[in-house]
Amino acid sequence: MQADTVYAYAVGRIRVNEKKLLDKTRLDRMLDAKTADDAVKVLAEAGFGFTDKEASDALAYEKLLDEELTGLFSLIKEIAPDPAVFDIFLLNNDYHNLKVLLKSEFSGINNDNILVEAGTIPVDKLKLLYKERRLSEIPEIMRNAVEECLDVYNRTKDPQMIDVIMDKAAYKHMVQNAKQYNIAFIEDLLKIMIDLANIKTWFRIKKTTKTADFASKVIIDGGSISPDFYISNLSEPAENFIHQLQKTKYAKVADRGRISFTDMEKSADDFIMSYVKSNKLKPLGIEPIVGYIIARLTDIKNARIIMVGKINNLANDIIRERLRETYV
Repeated sequence: MQADTVYAYAVGRIRVNEKKLLDKTRLDRMLDAKTADDAVKVLAEAGFGFTDKEASDALAYEKLLDEELTGLFSLIKEIAPDPAVFDIFLLNNDYHNLKVLLKSEFSGINNDNILVEAGTIPVDKLKLLYKERRLSEIPEIMRNAVEECLDVYNRTKDPQMIDVIMDKAAYKHMVQNAKQYNIAFIEDLLKIMIDLANIKTWFRIKKTTKTADFASKVIIDGGSISPDFYISNLSEPAENFIHQLQKTKYAKVADRGRISFTDMEKSADDFIMSYVKSNKLKPLGIEPIVGYIIARLTDIKNARIIMVGKINNLANDIIRERLRETYV
């Protein structure tokens, strides 16, 4: 059987589920809702989450979004011929959870409420392994990152380094996993994600007094643009950096960096969406499944943007400007 055809059943299931995605009409209904409670009802009607009795409560929207995230990857595990291929999209949640556990330990504040269930390691198991320091039972890249965080924080007391170490490790882990399967579409997507993460990181560093040495610690290897490019441009004006990126496919993203970091983040997310949308109509293969994952993750992000805006009484125009491009 050809590699593409093994995904035929999964693609068929995905096509059905695409009808439940948040299109412009549903997002407009959420925006036009008079109250945050009314907005969350649109989410429930669109099939978000499993908790019907709480669907009318705006403050329960995070529960719906968490349930939707869990449901997304439950579906992928059910329909994919080799679910492990899609672990690259779950690993970020593992590393997020480890960051939460590390910071909770160092601060003495319990933050279990922001742990995410949709990882490659169940939350309860990960908590136990971390608490009992049974780190040999988690993947090597993950283990090394946790040990480095423990060491660096104990020496520096700088919680920012936890994010730096774990974020780099997460991408390294994703790249390592992707190489096992030799799927060009996923490898290219990861390169794009790393490039965009590095561009955003460069702008963050540029606005601070951080040094090139710090930049070398946070810039991620594995993208299509060498880490040296970012580090060597750190001493140059931002306009020079933006000008050089005009020669790349990331010209628009860099341009948005002139306006605000929020605009640039939206542009980066839209770039990823455009990439997966360009492959959505393939009748077979892994592309429609990856596209659906990105689409649903974007739905969750857009729903959160609207709900936060509604709860904080932001004007609809302001909320709309922040919404990401949709898949449908």
